[in-house]
Formats: sequence, structure tokens, C-alpha cells
Amino acid sequence: MTHRIAAALLSTALFGGVAATASVATAAGSLSGQGSTFVSNFLDQCKADVQKANGLSVTYQPTGSGAGRNGFIEGTVDFAASDVPFTKDEAAKATAKPYVYVPIVAGGIAVAFSVPGVKELTLSGPTLAKIFVGKIVSWNDPQIAKENPGVKLPKLVMRVVVRSDSSGTSNVFSGYLASVAKDVWKKGATSTFPVPATVGVGQKGSDGVGNYVSGPQGKGAITYAEVSFANERKLGIVSVLNAAGKAVQPGAASVSASLSVASISAENVVTIDALTKNAAAYPISAVAYLIAPKSSKKSADVKAFAQAILGDCQGKAAGLGYAPLPANVLAASTKAIASVN
Repeated sequence: MTHRIAAALLSTALFGGVAATASVATAAGSLSGQGSTFVSNFLDQCKADVQKANGLSVTYQPTGSGAGRNGFIEGTVDFAASDVPFTKDEAAKATAKPYVYVPIVAGGIAVAFSVPGVKELTLSGPTLAKIFVGKIVSWNDPQIAKENPGVKLPKLVMRVVVRSDSSGTSNVFSGYLASVAKDVWKKGATSTFPVPATVGVGQKGSDGVGNYVSGPQGKGAITYAEVSFANERKLGIVSVLNAAGKAVQPGAASVSASLSVASISAENVVTIDALTKNAAAYPISAVAYLIAPKSSKKSADVKAFAQAILGDCQGKAAGLGYAPLPANVLAASTKAIASVN
């Protein structure tokens, strides 16, 4: 049973250059959620913070964005987290349970690698597309060498590691490839990433791809995952050439730069332009959403959790490898959570 929300505490934090006021409620209930592995490290911190602050117990299973959305539709969880909104078919099934998208944090999708002797690497979008369709299969390929003058590249076969589960991270990464290299990447944005023939390996979750690349079998491997997973495993992270021709790492500032010029729909869906000419922007950036019921037996506790995420937890995002929401997105999120009854 959901416990009564009592005595709201107003907290004001400064994120994205503006003051964001969140009403963090005192609670003693419990919530269950599942979904995005991309956001799981961030939510682990937020869960601990909200339980310490007001006694709200939250369990979260990082099963992948697709599984999270399905769990919300089927009513097996109180909320979901996803890196992409419902598909058209999913949205039709979800109409019986009114919901709202709440952007909760941003992050860069890192292209992570493990190549002996190579610590820094720069790659363009078209080169990444050729790697992830299996057209470039060796680390000393002339196209990689051209983008990395002075770097001693080994004659080593690549191992391209992709997500085997339905993944919002895959959707964002494949959408990026479609934007920058349509002549090479012809699958469009897809949550089920095709495993490249001969050189490809599928692994479940961000933990799965990260563990494979960092393990003994990962020599010569390359993958994509939220930057915090690459940092945890001390993997090399590619500097990606953006549309302005600048090689950019997926840090908090470069992700925020990408989001600051993003468009936001009436449903709070954030669309990032991978081809922006903003020289500071990291082009493979993503936003994670909390999918919250507008009205349910647990909606008060869901609201309290979301308010905590949009409040003090934003200040911890950068330290965890994420990016706090910039002012334009934070304003939309605050308005969205206010609609939860």
C-alpha cells in the first residue's frame, strides 16, 4: 500500500545555469521499476539518496529500455526508465494507463575500445558506421590511420560488441549512424542492433558489453555504452568528430552543449541533432526518461522519487559520468512531473 505523503520540503538547486525548485516529499512507501541500463548507475545513486532523505524504498532492475516499457504496459512495475519513448504499437497498448515522460538525466554514449598500445583514438561518424556494419575489420585499416596520424595502430582483427537485448542505447547509437552515414548504415534507428557478420558479438546490457570488452576475450574489441560503464572498466574512449569537425569526448559539458540546442516536443520527448554545428557538442548524446503514471496507487511516491531526481541528485550526475539536465530540458521535466496526481 502506498503510504501517505507528508510535509513537503522545498529545495532549490542550481543546474544548467538556472535555479530549479523541486518539492521533495517525505515518504515511507516503496516503488518498483525497471528499464534502461544506460541510466542504472545514476538511479542507483538517486535511490540511495531518496531512501536516506525520506524513507522511500525504490527497487530498480536494469533489464533494458524495451523490457522496461513492456513492464510498464503490463503493469508489473510502478514506473519505467527508457532512453527512447514508446514505439507506435507500444503507445497504443499504453493508452489504458495514462503516463507522462519525464526527462531525468543526460549522458554521452561512449564508443569504448580495448586495443593494446592505443590510449587515444579519434573516429568520424562514417568510419564508425563502417566498423559497426563490419566493413572495417582491422585496427590498422587505412581509414582509421588517416584519422589518427602519428598513432601506431596494430595489425589486429576487430571484435565489434553490440547489445543483444532491446536497448534504447542501441536506438540512439544506430540513429546517430543513420544521421551521419546514411550510405553505409541503412538500418535506421533500431533498438535491436544487428550483429555484424564474422566480427560481431552480442551481449546483454551495458554491463554485458562493458565486461566483454574489458575482459581477456576483449583484445581488439569496440563497443558502445553509457560513458560511466566505460570509465568503471578503464576502457579507452573514442573522441568523435562532430559536424563542426571537432574531436569531442563524451563529458558533461559536451553533452549539455548538445542538449542545449535540442528540440523538445509537447510530450517532453527530446530530439538531439547529431549534425549540429555547435563545435562543443558531443554528437552521440542521449536523454533518459522516467515513464510515470499520471494517476495510480503509487503515483504520489513516483512523484516524490522524480522530484528527488530533479533536485539534489542532478548535482551528482557529472561525478557519475552523466550530465545534469540543462535549463531548457529541466523546465520541461519539472512541468511534466507536476501533472502527476
